[in-house]
Amino acid sequence: ELGMGLKIHSDEFKALGGTSLAVELGATSADHLACTPDEEIELLGSSDTVGVLLPGTPFGLAEDHYSPARKMIDRGVAVALATDLNPGTCYCESMPFIMALACRQMGMTPAETIVASTINAAYAVGLGHEVGSLEVGKKADLLILDSPDYRHLAYRFGSNLVQTVVKAGQIVSQ
Repeated sequence: ELGMGLKIHSDEFKALGGTSLAVELGATSADHLACTPDEEIELLGSSDTVGVLLPGTPFGLAEDHYSPARKMIDRGVAVALATDLNPGTCYCESMPFIMALACRQMGMTPAETIVASTINAAYAVGLGHEVGSLEVGKKADLLILDSPDYRHLAYRFGSNLVQTVVKAGQIVSQ
């Protein structure tokens, strides 16, 4: 009634049917998805609900069970990545580290992690029509990296490769 989109925290430690509910209710996103069963991945892949994966959480908890990103992507799920920054399970502010985990632990390619961290992440918060990609009419929020190749963003996860920050078309840090 207030115009807010639905988001569901789902399947972090075990499957409880939350991902199916997210699809049924037309949620903007279903977040965590570490234990999502195959039949719910299929439902998610045929929906507009974005699957937000948070690989820093199992890393922070010293668990070895990560979201099945490769399976999700192969079944058509729009996958987004996020840090899950919180002092309880994932005190991580570094998206390059999250991207590195997604490549190493969840079978994503560096290119897929960039899509998941930009345009898909924008859609996961209901802003994909405004930000998340370089297109005419969108806000020019971008980073210019000091890197020889886009794959270094996930490869050099302990380094800060950011050379310039542009917000709404204006340089805010160089």
